[in-house]
Amino acid sequence: MAHYEMYVCLKKATYESTTPSILQPKLGWKVEDTNKPTNSNTVAEIKTWLDAASISYSGVTLKADLLVLVDESGPTVDYTPTWKEAAFKGKLGAPRASHDGAFIIVKGEFSMRTGELTAITALGASQDYPNNSVLTKTEAQTLVNSNTFTGG
Repeated sequence: MAHYEMYVCLKKATYESTTPSILQPKLGWKVEDTNKPTNSNTVAEIKTWLDAASISYSGVTLKADLLVLVDESGPTVDYTPTWKEAAFKGKLGAPRASHDGAFIIVKGEFSMRTGELTAITALGASQDYPNNSVLTKTEAQTLVNSNTFTGG
């Protein structure tokens, strides 16, 4: 009930920057931890990493067996993408760029209840329209048909 499909007109620099962290669960994904232990780590270091990743190794004492647990852990780090990455990963509607590439409009469903919409709105604080503006469908259509997007 507290989710709203909205359009966001982002400046190119914002579109290419990381999304607000509050959006990570919705727009982000898991990636491999580049700090995963390898055979060059000590058993204690491997256990510390497993503890931090909340992976049980009860009864496992051999280094090789601990490393199997590390390898089986899969992607383990939350990745917060740029708006562009989220759009191309299919987590937002297809981006619509202005004629000069200065603005990009994306569509998404954002929650007012959890603060997602507030975080997005804050991106445009103290900026002139249409810089980082949250738009309704009608407002987005009007903007796309304006000189800002058509260049005409």
